[in-house]
Amino acid sequence: MNLLINTTTTHKGGGVQVAKSFIEECRNFPGNNYHIIIGPSLKDKINYKCFPVNFHFYQINYRPATKIFSFERSDKELKEIEKKVKPDCVFTTGGPSYWRPEAPHLMGFNLPHYIYKDSPFFRSETFYKKNYWKLKGAVIRYHAARNCDAYVAQTEDVNQRLKKIFKTDKVFTVSNTYNGIYNDPAVFPDKLPGKEKGEFRFLYFSAFYRHKNFKIIPKVIDKLPAEYRNKIKFILTLEYDFYRTLMFDNYSDNIINLGPVKIEEGPSLYKECDAVFLPTLLECFSASYPEAMIMEKPILTSDLSFARSICGNAALYFNPVDPSDAAEKIIKIIDDIGLQKELIEKGKERVKVFPTPYERAKEYLRLCEELVNGRL
Repeated sequence: MNLLINTTTTHKGGGVQVAKSFIEECRNFPGNNYHIIIGPSLKDKINYKCFPVNFHFYQINYRPATKIFSFERSDKELKEIEKKVKPDCVFTTGGPSYWRPEAPHLMGFNLPHYIYKDSPFFRSETFYKKNYWKLKGAVIRYHAARNCDAYVAQTEDVNQRLKKIFKTDKVFTVSNTYNGIYNDPAVFPDKLPGKEKGEFRFLYFSAFYRHKNFKIIPKVIDKLPAEYRNKIKFILTLEYDFYRTLMFDNYSDNIINLGPVKIEEGPSLYKECDAVFLPTLLECFSASYPEAMIMEKPILTSDLSFARSICGNAALYFNPVDPSDAAEKIIKIIDDIGLQKELIEKGKERVKVFPTPYERAKEYLRLCEELVNGRL
């Protein structure tokens, strides 16, 4: 198969990691020719020297989304590459692509703001922001609907929602997963000071996005009885500029911000913590869930459909806009060692349902082949 892989619309976060992992795993499937369009988010993350001769890279230094309201065509260079390559299939790792290839086109779609319109995230938005999301969503859905032949979702929950949004049954699920480094983690020096007696650490391993709901953390701390407040540390990994905007200065006894932590250092950081706390309001998939499972850490997270579709019974859930409920669940998980063990055991079973990066790449390639052969 002559496959054209388009990563130009991938911007940041998990989408970048999925695209990078897929490209690297394709080395294990030598029977294809791979033509890979690298966007600005990936250009410094791929070591081109590590790829064999059946890999060909093309770099575009802009995201097509930035040009859709300009007089300059956003798809000109993409069309030129396709004309040169003549692919059997195009796979856009994260859409919308803002480009309609001539070849059959498979597109990942994992933008939670336009899938989970019922999220409590939108309730606190201003009138202006609500209308901004509606307008932007309409543009994105328009381009996503007209530019591909089939979609890939990361969970069944997203799959069912996409089928309704785009009124099609050509939506297929290929689960996201944890990074392969968690199977054979390197050892790094501790980042946190030694534990005080009775200290319990909740890790929130994430960059800053408003929908990640960081602002609930001080409200949760305020709801905790003093004897629990003295035990708890929330461990964050935010860029310092973003952390300063949150104004958590009055909570320095309970919050430790380490700054950004490299992906390969993640397993070591999990080992230093006792549980994972994810009050996020919007996700298609968070790798923190399977990471916590494989690192044998109990999960405390938002009682929303995306979280339940990923974690099943391997998490303790709370209302992510109710600090009192979150505080009650924190107390419950600290006090009940049996519950901690139960969640860890369920997590060890649950993580088995997620594919390895190799299996995920194999399924992406299978879908591309099926699309080429008209069997989707």
